[in-house]
Amino acid sequence: MNTLVTILFFTFLASILSLFLVGILLFKEELMKKFSFSLVSFAAGALLATGFLDTMKETIEKGGDNAFLWIAISFAAFFVIERLFIFIHHHGEEDKKALEDEMRLPVGFLLSGDGMHNFIDGISIATSFLVSFPLGLVTATAVFIHEIPHELGDFGILIHKGYGRWKVFGFNFLTGVLAILGALIAFYVGSFFEKIIPVMLAITTANFLYLSATDLLPEIHTKAKRSLAFNETFFFILGILLIWGLIKLLG
Repeated sequence: MNTLVTILFFTFLASILSLFLVGILLFKEELMKKFSFSLVSFAAGALLATGFLDTMKETIEKGGDNAFLWIAISFAAFFVIERLFIFIHHHGEEDKKALEDEMRLPVGFLLSGDGMHNFIDGISIATSFLVSFPLGLVTATAVFIHEIPHELGDFGILIHKGYGRWKVFGFNFLTGVLAILGALIAFYVGSFFEKIIPVMLAITTANFLYLSATDLLPEIHTKAKRSLAFNETFFFILGILLIWGLIKLLG
């Protein structure tokens, strides 16, 4: 299969198919409430394992000692972007619960953040497939897994704001298309400028590690702090084992 076709196919599966699955869950509220937090834990493990066991390894092989520097710079860049995003939206407001802050976010800002997130996912998938099919498959799997709890969160916020389910689905479909755009840009840039592939892999690695360490894992600790969270721990480890097994199988 042509590399571009492969990239577009798996980007579609990872971003758009996950959106349809979440859309189905929206009409199964009890099921959504039952499994949503387990999915967050599962995604955290999958992203962490993909970053450390797969994309980081390829980044080092392609970029040498500079790989660590680019990963660190990319990680820091995600931190700066997130702080600017929070400053713009919450500057001048009193500290309140994180969920309440999320609920006050204007829809345009929420969707723009989601669009940027999907755009980076598209870049990650395309860059990985430009290196090898196994790496691309593992990356697409990790993106697919973490997109489900991510979309569940966005859907929940928008529904809470009073939007109908179909309108919410349409909003998220439009932002999901940006993953395709990111994949296309990464494919053509990476194909013509092979030297920047290690940098793109570093961004991919930093993206996975940052999302797991600063977004998903703190959410688990916050919501499960009153218990030992056996269920969340199980799904977190299961996410790691799934990616590890997939890497071994494809390697």
